[in-house]
Amino acid sequence: MSRDLARDAELGRLARVLGVEVEALDVLADAEPEDLRALTQSIAEHLHHRHAGAFDRAIAVAGKLPSAMTAKLAQHAMGPALSARAAGLLEPKQAADLAKRLPPLFLADVAVHADLRQVGPLVEGLSPDVMGEAGAALREREEWIVLGAFVGHVDEDALVELVDVFDAEALLRVGPFVDAPERFDTIFSALSDERLDDLVGAAADLDLGTQLDAMVEHLSDDQAARLDAARVS
Repeated sequence: MSRDLARDAELGRLARVLGVEVEALDVLADAEPEDLRALTQSIAEHLHHRHAGAFDRAIAVAGKLPSAMTAKLAQHAMGPALSARAAGLLEPKQAADLAKRLPPLFLADVAVHADLRQVGPLVEGLSPDVMGEAGAALREREEWIVLGAFVGHVDEDALVELVDVFDAEALLRVGPFVDAPERFDTIFSALSDERLDDLVGAAADLDLGTQLDAMVEHLSDDQAARLDAARVS
């Protein structure tokens, strides 16, 4: 991935953690991607610890309640923002069990507010149908950073099924935010030749060629050859 694209991705992550528009971080436009990532992680860690004490008792109570009741409380009493903060403090098994009991659209709302380092437990064990519906809602909102964070935590078989949920533009815009770039090969292998042609066309039409080039770095020889063929067809 080019340094400029990597920097843009890290600025996007930092803006999301701070709750500001990327344009507000113009002063950091020349910073190195590695420094921006370290800053983002430091701020996220600080916010995590800052809110941990406020949820200690709530988390203790949640651990004693039936999962179905905890899910009802999360959805109807806490709302997505507070539920996202609380989910990051649950044990992974608790978080995964809770996520399975929440409606897909509410899960999408929770994901928008979640600490992206904690997203794994929120998707483990979810069916492809549920992930697909939540993913479609996030795509409609253009939550590229959130979607990119999920890619590394989705089972490979489920990821193959989910590829059909997203159009070429979404795949290209999510690409820079994927923390598990080895998954690009799985994604490309799930694309038909026709969809691969669409991806190449969208990259040209939307000026997203740099995003597509960044994916190529992580493709196997077979998938890279398919992409080359699509580019010259």
